[in-house]
Amino acid sequence: MKNDHAKLPPFPISIRCFDVFCGIALLMLTSPLFLYAYLASRFSSNKTFEVVYIKGMKKQTVELIEFGYNSLFKKLPILFNLIRGELSLVGKSIEFTLDANQVISDDKIQNIKPGLMSIEQLNALVGLEFENSTDTLIKAHSSFAGYIAAVIRCLVLKATFALLFKAAPKTSPHISLFGITLSNWSMQQLLDEILQQCSDPLADMQQYSFVNADCLNISTNNQAYRQSLQQSQHIFADGIGLRLACLSKGQALRANLNGTDMFPRLCQLAAKQNLSIFMLGGAQGVAQTAAEKMQARYPSLSIAGCHHGYFNRLTQSEENQQVIQAINESNADILLVAMGAPNQELWLKQNRAQLHCTIGIGVGGLFDFYSERIKRAPLWLRQMGLEWTYRLLQEPKRMWKRYIIGNPLFLYRVWRENRELKKRTGSITSSSKAMPVNNSLLSDKQLTKQLQAKLGKAQRHDAKLPKFDHKHASTRRARFDFAMRCNKVAKRSLDLIGALTLLLLLMPVFIITALAIKLSSPGPALYSQTRSGLYNRPFTMWKFRSMHIDADQKLAELDQSNEMQGGVIFKMKSDPRVTFIGRLIRKTSIDELPQLWNVLKGDMSLVGPRPPLNSEVEQYSIHQRNRLTVKPGITCIWQVSGRSTIPFEQQVELDIEYIHKQSLMADVWLLLKTIPAVIFARGAY
Repeated sequence: MKNDHAKLPPFPISIRCFDVFCGIALLMLTSPLFLYAYLASRFSSNKTFEVVYIKGMKKQTVELIEFGYNSLFKKLPILFNLIRGELSLVGKSIEFTLDANQVISDDKIQNIKPGLMSIEQLNALVGLEFENSTDTLIKAHSSFAGYIAAVIRCLVLKATFALLFKAAPKTSPHISLFGITLSNWSMQQLLDEILQQCSDPLADMQQYSFVNADCLNISTNNQAYRQSLQQSQHIFADGIGLRLACLSKGQALRANLNGTDMFPRLCQLAAKQNLSIFMLGGAQGVAQTAAEKMQARYPSLSIAGCHHGYFNRLTQSEENQQVIQAINESNADILLVAMGAPNQELWLKQNRAQLHCTIGIGVGGLFDFYSERIKRAPLWLRQMGLEWTYRLLQEPKRMWKRYIIGNPLFLYRVWRENRELKKRTGSITSSSKAMPVNNSLLSDKQLTKQLQAKLGKAQRHDAKLPKFDHKHASTRRARFDFAMRCNKVAKRSLDLIGALTLLLLLMPVFIITALAIKLSSPGPALYSQTRSGLYNRPFTMWKFRSMHIDADQKLAELDQSNEMQGGVIFKMKSDPRVTFIGRLIRKTSIDELPQLWNVLKGDMSLVGPRPPLNSEVEQYSIHQRNRLTVKPGITCIWQVSGRSTIPFEQQVELDIEYIHKQSLMADVWLLLKTIPAVIFARGAY
């Protein structure tokens, strides 16, 4: 048996060419943003790029490169994936994997690439998440025209919602609109609720209602209809109008719920759970035709009965009582009433006490759709929230008033309600400040605050607390990180240029000094010693040898003669271990010149705290260890301010002050001040 994906048609090469063209065009248009995001990532993040893995086509994984800096432009590098053919503009939803070697399971559309946009996202925007997106996606990739249409639908819808509603909406379980409380559920929640209600056949009938913009327009003038809605167990929102209205209140609807979309899923559930359905409404024979077509799809579906909707609906009329009797005798679990709003809700409310069904639902004109008497709008049009335009084109004489006048009127009423709510909220806030407060109306928390104030505890009346703007804070943090990164790059550039230049210019001094050391005392010209560098990492520091070769062995004997205050480092003006040449090169700081090699290697910097011995670091206090948070340097602030005459504690404070105030200009200034300090040998011994 062949796999499903083997049956898929080959995708046109024109789609691939279009993706490449769009990828290159977008890359060119966003190149300034790309450069900004790259620099921000380079200097404000630990990593310039981050790698994530997603499920690709044909059981492969795809490596996505993203910028390390968290911003709106973080995902710009995926344009390269689009150009390379690993992604498409519209494809299946991106699914992440843990690593590049994870096995990808087979699926029906495995030879369709992941997309920058997906049909799932499109469905979610208009509340059609319950719709199967696979067939739509395959159809979109079957022809170039279908693909372009899918791209346009996704772009238009995403751009519209992004422009109209910038703030992220909440998803509350209930949303109030025109005084009507909507149950904000998904399709699965609705079906689960129906199943749960039907598990108790002795319970009174529960009424469910679906409302759209036209229904709420009617409810503003029809009090009986409004009461029937308010007495319904649950009310569900249908249509793009209600979705926009809820978004204007900062609330997002989970799904676009209506009887037409619910019906086939309800029939499938009823067939599995042995529930029966009675279909009431529509013209003569319409409900029966719809029932037969649905039973052909689900053979085990039990249709308890059908009846048209053209009868005398007065409560005590003979026809009405006969219909109720037929419904009750059928022992139906679920009653679907398709009479249109407000008739279906009013009929359910008036006869609720006589009906023995578990659930009664007003479902509008769904019998006409499923009997194929009236054709429903295609899915691609519903995915754009424009199903109403299709209905208008089908029945312009009957529908023009509902849509041409009703839709703008509904949006105006939503705007007016939002404005009134804002005014009311503002007036309540201002009056609460001006009017004395009745203690009996205060909450426990408010009463506690009043008692604390009376007891003399601190309380600020009408205090304006500072508002924390996380976006502004993130910008300031990024700006600071960027400045610090730039300072590090500038400092390292100065180190490299300065060290290389000095090594070349002072090469004659190196040669003469090395010869003088070799001729004056036995031993090597250079001396290496392990010192503590950045974050106490050990490194090998180089110097010209200024002492006899047994100087380290004699240090213990001279420890009592240490002239440096603090006892951490050892200094003597007349150190017997120092040779004659050593005394000269110490006075002029020539002995430190080989450390230019350490600067080139990156172990040291031209300017920074002097590198300590490991034994000295062991004696450091926590505060003194702050010296180790930057690279050690050849010269530092206390080197040009007195050198060995400055006590160790003061040296530490000067180093820490430099660390907190370091900058490129400060380094240049210290290097310039080092020249006279070396020439005049201030504090050197």
